[in-house]
Amino acid sequence: MQKITLLSILILAGCTVKPTFSPDQEKALAQACIEEVQAPGTYSISPGQPSASPEGALPRAVAVKRLGGTTAGAASINACIQRQAAG
Repeated sequence: MQKITLLSILILAGCTVKPTFSPDQEKALAQACIEEVQAPGTYSISPGQPSASPEGALPRAVAVKRLGGTTAGAASINACIQRQAAG
């Protein structure tokens, strides 16, 4: 019984959600949110990755602090990306 449970966990751990956006769509979505939020500073956008979480499949903003980006600004951009992707 324990072998079946462990095997099931290992199989489920390998399951991921594929990104739902093309690289061009991710760039457009991130750029639209950067323009909408107008957070001060600079932000790095990492592409979405296969993930068990739908949010992990979305692009993500990270503040470039040495260029004036803020954690709050990145959070606002990421919230916009999640809203836009859901809508």
